[in-house]
Amino acid sequence: MVRVSRYTRRLAALAAATFLGAATPALAQFAPDPSADPALVARGEYIAKAADCMPCHTGDKSKPFAGGLALNTPFGAIYSPNITSDRTTGIGLWTYDQFVNAVRNGIRKDGAYLYPAMPFDAYTEITDDDMKALWAYARAIPPIPNTPPDNQLEFPFNIRLGMLAWRELFFDQGRFHPTAGKSAEWNRGAYLVNALGHCGDCHTPRNLMGATKAKAAFLGADIDGFWAPDIDTASLKKTWTPETLTTFFATGSVPGKTSVFGPMAEVIHDSVSKMTAQDRAALVTYLFDAPPPADKPAVQKASPLSADVYARASKLYIDNCAVCHMDKGAGRTDTIPALAGNPAVIAAEPYNIIMAVLGGLPAGGTYGAMPSFAGRLNDQQVADLANYVRTSWGNAAAPNVTPSMVAAWRAAAAPDYGTQAASAFTCPDVGGAPGSDGPDAKAVAALSAMMAGGQRSIPMMVDTYKAASGSSGSGTIVDALTAAYCPVVAKSNAPDWQKTAELRRFTLQAAMEVSRRTISGPVDSQPIAWALPVGPGLVLKEPASLADKLACPADDGKAVPTDLSAGAAKLLTGVKPPMQGAAIASAATTLYQQNPKARPSDVANALIASYCRIVTGVKTSVAEQNALLNQFAGQAVQTLQLLPPRKTVVEAAPAATPAPAKKK
Repeated sequence: MVRVSRYTRRLAALAAATFLGAATPALAQFAPDPSADPALVARGEYIAKAADCMPCHTGDKSKPFAGGLALNTPFGAIYSPNITSDRTTGIGLWTYDQFVNAVRNGIRKDGAYLYPAMPFDAYTEITDDDMKALWAYARAIPPIPNTPPDNQLEFPFNIRLGMLAWRELFFDQGRFHPTAGKSAEWNRGAYLVNALGHCGDCHTPRNLMGATKAKAAFLGADIDGFWAPDIDTASLKKTWTPETLTTFFATGSVPGKTSVFGPMAEVIHDSVSKMTAQDRAALVTYLFDAPPPADKPAVQKASPLSADVYARASKLYIDNCAVCHMDKGAGRTDTIPALAGNPAVIAAEPYNIIMAVLGGLPAGGTYGAMPSFAGRLNDQQVADLANYVRTSWGNAAAPNVTPSMVAAWRAAAAPDYGTQAASAFTCPDVGGAPGSDGPDAKAVAALSAMMAGGQRSIPMMVDTYKAASGSSGSGTIVDALTAAYCPVVAKSNAPDWQKTAELRRFTLQAAMEVSRRTISGPVDSQPIAWALPVGPGLVLKEPASLADKLACPADDGKAVPTDLSAGAAKLLTGVKPPMQGAAIASAATTLYQQNPKARPSDVANALIASYCRIVTGVKTSVAEQNALLNQFAGQAVQTLQLLPPRKTVVEAAPAATPAPAKKK
């Protein structure tokens, strides 16, 4: 049990003096929470001592916790902030959530990033119960007005936004988890050493970016001109015993061996010596049996990407995406979507994220437009970036994007392709990445003649072009099919916007077919024709094979939003298959117009799922049921692809360029 200390009682006395009118000016604002549990406050005081909070946040010993202590780093001096309950210069106006965000996540009340001189990389492991107790104690600290000096950091370290790269590469947020097979005492010691005590922050050397080196954990480091010695298990066992180390923690000295000095003297005096004997014993138990250091930072260790791919992909994210999508893919509330947990990012098939990176996304809702990165990143870079986003921050999608796949979709997202600003329809200048020779002219001419004669089977045309040209380059194949189909479209009497939409529909379908042949790992498991989102558009995916029984998606809101499902069911009430093309087009257009914020792919899938349930009631063969559904799905998707463009609310943006806060 933690006893209520004299210091805690002094806090209560100071609070009482405030209410009795005897407060000093420094305490005039202080109004402690009358509902605070004294036992919880006392426990919080113990946790604060174990975490060594007071020494680091005290520049003037007469003003405990009021900040101002200069922490010397290789990049300049950082001054600790005031964490008393002062409402102007301290944290008196903070909420519990803001306090937790600062301690665990290194983000201040105003949203600015804290420097890693604040050991939030260790404090992130503090348990919820301990955090609540620490907050109760922090609120009980009397207010002391004090504004610490400004930090004296050199450029570019004086720019807090530069912490994005540090956090992305080296900070991994998460709670402490006991190690199975170890004793309760060992796990308590691990918690005290790695979370509250943040021992590694002083006893581990740091790299050029100020992050502790994972491979050198506890191997010693320079702190303010003093050497924090190596405290790894092997080194301790050479010169210490559990008994002598326990004595050192309790008293700061061991007769005939050593006495504490330098920064460690404060740690012993204000922290470790104030712990219970049981906790000091736990510290020793852990330190004499600590696991060997990890070979890489925790954030990289959790990634399925190889070390070299991770290194270059994380840099691509930092350079191109982090300013808008923030570290850990958190996004910006109401302005830029999160990438962590984003359904479009972690979909089994990665076409949507590829197209968003290559083609950009339109403005919609509260989001600004996201630019295309097709001219900035090559196929390998897009593949690395997409795989990084799909496998980071808890995202568990397969890293199945390949440069070949990106090349296929690059051809479908050419920057000069299908712009609304075009005054007349012209065939785009097709061609792959810089250095590509482009499609084979004779093979393209042959394909164009086939299409003019009515041939529209994309799989067959892919095989035909590969056989005629000898090329297997994904981007070149898609370019070839687009170039072949364009003059056929140009001869129609449709308006220019519709010609553009038709050519884009065909190109996306060609990219889908080529990508399907290169993808590895799990893919979309829908057993029926299904519309997939690709950037702001959609493309139809047909099932690889027919099942013994037509399997329609459950109407549970998972495959299709419930409001769209209800709207589709209403539109198709009383319909008897086969449904004619004009009627399908009318239903697709109506549902699309009724739901102006819905993605075209969701509109299509709502209709497909509803029609599927109707088709299963038709007494005919499974093959015929599939034929009815595929005909419906193809018409619905084509209708939506050919509708005039509109600004849509895009809920999933996989990347963004450095831009103002309201850019996506």
